[in-house]
Amino acid sequence: MEYKVIPISEKIAHDVRRSMISPQFPSLPAFSSVATGYGPCRCCLETFKEGSEFRTSFTYDPVEGILDLPQPGPVFIHTSNCERFAGDSFPNGLRGIPMYLEAFDKGGMLRQRVRIDDGREDEQIRSLFADEAVGLMHIRNAEAGCFIARVEKS
Repeated sequence: MEYKVIPISEKIAHDVRRSMISPQFPSLPAFSSVATGYGPCRCCLETFKEGSEFRTSFTYDPVEGILDLPQPGPVFIHTSNCERFAGDSFPNGLRGIPMYLEAFDKGGMLRQRVRIDDGREDEQIRSLFADEAVGLMHIRNAEAGCFIARVEKS
């Protein structure tokens, strides 16, 4: 069974960079500063060069248009344009950082949360998707708890 890791949309990233406001929550401003953490960027799915790259933080709802209950939280993108991740495998830029997989059923209920073991990402994703009830997954930062990317069956 194949899957896709889906970062935030190019439109969201473009709109945030242009307006410095969360496109989903227009009353909430975005902020840019020198990266003091690794991130990663929710667009290219690469870590930040701490102390030298600028990153923009904004409020993002990863389930907008998918689930009824919003799940807003802070995310980071490169302040400068970056190439959005597109690929048929687990992003190399995410390997080695502490993460969790959250498996949700089609109604949005959390079915399982597992810590990602470096080097076993494919196996763990396929194992969670083997449960027919699982409709989608989120990758979350295991240190900060924030959303990184969505995983869907392809």
